[in-house]
Amino acid sequence: MEKIIDFCKHAFLKIKNKNVNEFEIYGSSAAHNEIEIYEEDIENLSFADTKGLGFRVFKDKRMGYAYTSNLSDSAIDSCIEKAIENSKVTNQEEFNYLPVKKEFMHKDTDFDRNVLYAPEFIDFTIEDKIKVSKELELSVKKRDKRIKGISNLIYEDTVSETVILNSLGLEDSYKASAAFLYISVISREGEDVSTGDYFGYERTPQKLNSDDIAENAVKRSTSLLGAKKVKSQVADLMLSPMVAIQFLGIIASVIMADSVQKGKSLLAGRIGEKIFSQNFNIVDDGTLPDGLASRPFDGEGVPKGRTSVFEKGVLKTYLHNSYSARKDKRLSTGNASRASYKSPPDIGISNFYLEPSDVNEGKILQKISNGFYVIDVIGLHSGVNPISGQISIGAKGIWIENGNLTYPVKEVTIATDLLRFCKNLAEVGSDLKFMPAGGYIGSPSMHIRDIAISGS
Repeated sequence: MEKIIDFCKHAFLKIKNKNVNEFEIYGSSAAHNEIEIYEEDIENLSFADTKGLGFRVFKDKRMGYAYTSNLSDSAIDSCIEKAIENSKVTNQEEFNYLPVKKEFMHKDTDFDRNVLYAPEFIDFTIEDKIKVSKELELSVKKRDKRIKGISNLIYEDTVSETVILNSLGLEDSYKASAAFLYISVISREGEDVSTGDYFGYERTPQKLNSDDIAENAVKRSTSLLGAKKVKSQVADLMLSPMVAIQFLGIIASVIMADSVQKGKSLLAGRIGEKIFSQNFNIVDDGTLPDGLASRPFDGEGVPKGRTSVFEKGVLKTYLHNSYSARKDKRLSTGNASRASYKSPPDIGISNFYLEPSDVNEGKILQKISNGFYVIDVIGLHSGVNPISGQISIGAKGIWIENGNLTYPVKEVTIATDLLRFCKNLAEVGSDLKFMPAGGYIGSPSMHIRDIAISGS
C-alpha cells in the first residue's frame, strides 16, 4: 500500500509549478483503536484508519489552506487549486511566509526519534487489548467491597505517521505510537456515593500497569466516602499531582503568544517579571525522552527543544510558532501545533511541566497545620477567566489537621486569582506526574498558602 510520504511527494510534483511564492504539504496517517467495556462485556469496539493531506500556500503575503482525505489524483489537484483560491481572499500580512532557520530558537538536535514508536506495539492483538481492559475491571472490583460499579472503562491506542514537505527544501517525518487505559469507579457506603478515576498512558500497551490504575482509581473513589462540609475560611491547600496538572494547564493557556497578542492573557507585557514568589522552573520540552508529546519538529517543521518558560519564578518567554514570533520580533519556540491535517498551524504545548523538588510530599504535608488536600476539582476551565485571572471552582478532598489527613470534605469552592495562586505557591513535591491535556502536562504536588475556601 502507498504510504503517506508517497502521496506527499506526488503532490509536491503537482504543486511546485503552480503560481505561488511558497508552499507546504502536511501529511498524516493514523490507525486508531477504541474499546469500551461495561460489566465485563464489550460495549463498543471501533477502528479508524485515516489519511490526509493539508496544503498551505503563500502568494503575495497571503496564506491559503485546504485539505483532503481523498488521495486520488483529481482530488489532490482540486485541493491544491482550492488552497490557491483561498489565498486570494485572505488578509495580506507581512508575516505570512514559511519558517526559515534563522528564526528557530532550537536548532537541529540529536533527538532520538526511535523513542516515539515502540516496535512491539504490533504484537499486542485486539484480543490482548480486550483482555487487559476486562482484567482492569475485575482488578478494581475485587479491591474493595464498597466498589459498586464502573461508570467508564476505555482503552484507546494510536499509531501515526506525520510528514512535512515544503518549497524551501524541508522533507521530514516521524512515526509515533501511544496507548491509553482509563477507568472511572463508583463506590458506595450506606447512602453515600463517590466516584474516582485514573489512567495509564504509554508508548505501547504492554507497558500499561493495570494494577496501578486500579489501585489509584479505587483509592480516589473510596477516600471521599462520608465526606463532610467545612466552614468558610482561609486555609492552605495541598494539590495532588492530578489537580496540580489542571492548574498548570491554566498557566499554559495564558502563555500562548497568540492569546497574548489578542489581549486574552493576564500575562501580556510581563516578560522579565517574577510571577512566582519562589524560584520555580516551568519548561516546555518537545524532546523529553519519555514525553508522550515529544516530536523532532513542530506542526510547521520547526525543530523542537527545551524551552524555559519560567526560570526561577521569572517569565522568560511566551510559546511561539513562526507567525507569532515574527509579530513579537522573537524566535519560534517550536510550538506550532496541529490537531490533524485538517487545520493550519496554531500554537500549543508539548511536554509542559513544573520541575519537581527533592522534597517528599509527605514532609510538605507535615508542615500544614490547617488545610485542604485537594483530590478533585469541578468546572476548572469554565471557572477561570484567562484575562482577569479570577478562579472559582468546586473541589473535594481531605481535610488536613496538624500535618495529618483526617476526614473527607465535599461541596467546597476555592476562590482566588491566577497571580495570587502563583505568588502563594510555597513548595512543590518530588512526585512528578504527567497526564494528556492538550499536550502532555506534568506537575508534582503543590502547597499553596492562604487561599479562600467557601463551605457551609
